Amino acid sequence: MPASRFARIIGALLAAGSVVAFGAACAPESPHREKQTVASACTAVADTVGNAMAVFTEADAADPTAAATATAGARDQLEKLTRSIDNDRVGAVVADLAAGFDVLADATSAAADGDVDGVTGLSEATDRIRSGVSEYHDLCAG
Repeated sequence: MPASRFARIIGALLAAGSVVAFGAACAPESPHREKQTVASACTAVADTVGNAMAVFTEADAADPTAAATATAGARDQLEKLTRSIDNDRVGAVVADLAAGFDVLADATSAAADGDVDGVTGLSEATDRIRSGVSEYHDLCAG
């Protein structure tokens, strides 16, 4: 795969992922494991999703290794968040986002290693992330 085509693919994924960052606000995670309201859980989601997306969107699309590292960082933050949410509805949304970033992390890592077959996961990852962002906005915006 030519380097410029790869850079365009990574750039498109970074742009798609930035949708999450623009929709996220900041708030600390709850250190307590008591049942959270949707609003409380959404506040915690906004903080961590915003931090994960900041790491992700700061990656240089022309540097596949940096993009893979940033994507893995976003995935790790979302997986950690999934374990801290004590609201089933919000937890499911965060799990969907984490799953999208998991696929994206694998695909960008494969692409950084020159594995053209691994790039096929980029489209699936983008679709999963878009779906997760949509679910997040539907649940947490109101």
